[in-house]
Amino acid sequence: DDIQKNVKAMLWGVGHSNPRVIELRKAAESFGFHIKGGREENSPIYISHVTPYGVAWEHGELRKGDQLLSVNGVSVENEYLETAVRLLKQAQGIVKLVVQYSPQDLIEMENHFDQ
Repeated sequence: DDIQKNVKAMLWGVGHSNPRVIELRKAAESFGFHIKGGREENSPIYISHVTPYGVAWEHGELRKGDQLLSVNGVSVENEYLETAVRLLKQAQGIVKLVVQYSPQDLIEMENHFDQ
């Protein structure tokens, strides 16, 4: 139990990052990542999967566990998942995402969704 707490504390300190801006070009109706969470889940919206060889994977900057903060300048913090999905689907050409990595939040969210 103490080991698990220490690992979580280490991940929290090491993995936290400042918000990052990532620009991706949409290809074949997809950016190559999945999102989960949202207001309906009482959770931030976060990247739950990056598709191998997809746009986001090839770009290399987006990773599982990134919290999605905004899409093309529109905040998705405290929004419903459907809002973020709609913004991503409506995006044409290059989309500007603001994300922040938070492994502690990822652990808590995955535990929530696994229940």
